[in-house]
Amino acid sequence: MGRLKIFLVLYLFVFTVLCGCSSNEEKKVSYLEKGSAYFEKGEYKSAEIEFKNAIQIDPEYIEAYTKLGQTYLKLGNPQEAFNAYSMVAKLDPDNTNAQLKLSTFYLLGKKIKESREKVDAVLTKEPNNIEALFLLSSILEQEKNLYEASSMLGKIVELDSKQTRAYIGLSRLLARQGKLAEAEKILKQAVAIDPKAVNPHLALFSFYDHHKKYNRAEVEIKKTIEMNPENTDLYIALGNFYFSRKKSNKAEASYLKAIETNPKNIKLYMVIAGFYDVTGNKDKSLSMYKKALDIQPEDIRIMDSIARFYVKNKNIEDGEKYISKILLQRPQYFSTRMLKGELLIYQRKFAEAIELFAQLIKEEPRSARAYYFKGIAHLEIGDTKTAKNAAVKAIELNPRFLKAKLLLAEIYLRERNFDLAQQESIEVLETTPENYRAKLILGNAYMYQKKYREAKETFESLIKLAPDNPTGYFRLGLLQRLLKEYDPALTNFNKAISINPKLMDVFTNIILVHAAKKEFETAISTCDKKLKKVQDSPELMAIIHNLKGGLYLAQQKVKQAEESFKNALKENPNFLQPYYALGKIYLMGKKEDQAINQYKTVLEKNPKQAAPHMLLGTIYDMQKRFDLSEKHYRAALDINPDFSPAANNLAYLLAVQNINMNEALGLAQKVKEKFPNNPNVMDTLGLVYYKKGLYDSAIGEFTDSLEIIPDNAIVHYHLGLAFHKKGNKDRARIELEKALSIDQNFDGADNAKQILSH
Repeated sequence: MGRLKIFLVLYLFVFTVLCGCSSNEEKKVSYLEKGSAYFEKGEYKSAEIEFKNAIQIDPEYIEAYTKLGQTYLKLGNPQEAFNAYSMVAKLDPDNTNAQLKLSTFYLLGKKIKESREKVDAVLTKEPNNIEALFLLSSILEQEKNLYEASSMLGKIVELDSKQTRAYIGLSRLLARQGKLAEAEKILKQAVAIDPKAVNPHLALFSFYDHHKKYNRAEVEIKKTIEMNPENTDLYIALGNFYFSRKKSNKAEASYLKAIETNPKNIKLYMVIAGFYDVTGNKDKSLSMYKKALDIQPEDIRIMDSIARFYVKNKNIEDGEKYISKILLQRPQYFSTRMLKGELLIYQRKFAEAIELFAQLIKEEPRSARAYYFKGIAHLEIGDTKTAKNAAVKAIELNPRFLKAKLLLAEIYLRERNFDLAQQESIEVLETTPENYRAKLILGNAYMYQKKYREAKETFESLIKLAPDNPTGYFRLGLLQRLLKEYDPALTNFNKAISINPKLMDVFTNIILVHAAKKEFETAISTCDKKLKKVQDSPELMAIIHNLKGGLYLAQQKVKQAEESFKNALKENPNFLQPYYALGKIYLMGKKEDQAINQYKTVLEKNPKQAAPHMLLGTIYDMQKRFDLSEKHYRAALDINPDFSPAANNLAYLLAVQNINMNEALGLAQKVKEKFPNNPNVMDTLGLVYYKKGLYDSAIGEFTDSLEIIPDNAIVHYHLGLAFHKKGNKDRARIELEKALSIDQNFDGADNAKQILSH
């Protein structure tokens, strides 16, 4: 009986082990098959997960590592692909394909010596390995040894006279040496080997296109299509050729012919949808995306493209619907989660965006786009340091990522590192000479460095590049206003506002120029005309009434000024500047007590009004009776927690007194989210950052504020303090001297003078 028990136990043990092994074997094969299916559908992130699952079961699963390497190549992650193929080579040292892949990676990474070692090892065993010979030719070409590179390609032709790739390579080497006739001849030989083969014809077509022999290029691609009428890639190539030649109608016809040839190929619909999108035909673009989805209703990639189309075109509601639908089916789908992060930035939900991009980076640490958008989100909340680090990382991962370079250039501009902003924008322009945003950053960098001639030329090039874009006229006008060239400045401001009448920063500058020229009646008349045009927009009316108040104040017409500022607040109680202006009027006229009594009476009649508390807080603030001003700001927020003027002023008050700094930061950031372009809000947030020792972030906010109110002594003073704390004495001096040149008696002038005296 005992022996029977022992036998039974041993049997069960062996059975369990065998079943376990069988189960694991089945599981790893299942994971490999699932991954391969995802790979075939182009869902590479999902394929990656399945191949990793297979490897987790069997860490020596060569086929899974090979597939994983292929997947990483599709994902644009060469480092992880290299690691995967390295494992294949380690597990199977005689795997020629893996060794050649590693050689290719080394070559792409400019590690010529390591690449050559791998190739030589293969050629030692297999001297006639054609793939190895192709790689060796590429290595020699990298070393600029064009003769030996050609020799290797010649050897390939000797081994296999039908290797058209070798002919194409020889042609490229001859073209590099300027031997264009010989290069063309070699390509024609490649075509003659197999007249119906597509690649040699495409190489000849590309040769003609590259060397601007456009008629021959068109003839060649059309001839190739005649021989291969079912090859839709050729119609796409012809469409792309026409598109590059700005022949949109012919391009469209070619793309549509591709669809007619193979109406079930969704790739073709995606190509023409992209074409329609770029050429501004949004309805046709969406139609093509939806036709593709009709063919493959469950294809996540098509749904993702449609969601991206909606978000790009500001159709947020439909974009969110598609994003939700995709993530309901595939919660971890990387591309759509990335799009969701972009949408959160557009919706100014920066905290959620930052959290999402942090998760995406954790999952995919080599995603340059995730770092780029993380940088944008941090920049928007004023965290310049983190934004800069993210932009730098994005560029490190993808040195050709122009958007990331432009983000970094903008950060440098905010930090007033004008040399670096100039450098980054010039690098972008070397790649894309007509890049509007790069030119804009460069022009601003020149202007702030007082390189006025270069700035003028750059802004003029913006106008030439895009004559229907108001930005170039506006920036040139700002430069001319700075140089007190008022008439040409007015001309450019008027041109900008004729293109887009809703640009209130342009309108404000028109009024400021008239004021500088002492043309007050003209300025007020211009404001009155504008008021009639914007009667349906209280926010715009408030801005204009505020401008009128400033004009009256400049003429010492205090009563009219007071009325205008009150009108501004009547239209928009959340508008910050009129509160300050009214407080200043009461202090100037020594009527603050009268005003205080007036607003107290208003509150006695109706205590649930935030605006009177705000006005009382402002007056007490100017009297430096900070305990009372704080009391009224808090009272305003008790009545209306979203009352931004009180939140902004309370944050500023706390920062000035250096108390409750976390509360001050929360208040300032909340207001900044609501009013991202308000210069006073930027100044408040900057001051909070300064007090918390976040000097880069503070510099960014102060710089942005000065973009809008360049003649504000207090903001220049704050910027000078931030540079002083950073140890940048030269920039600190420039800003402090600028503050004193504007106003010798601003609050802080004595401190500025003391710093400058050292």
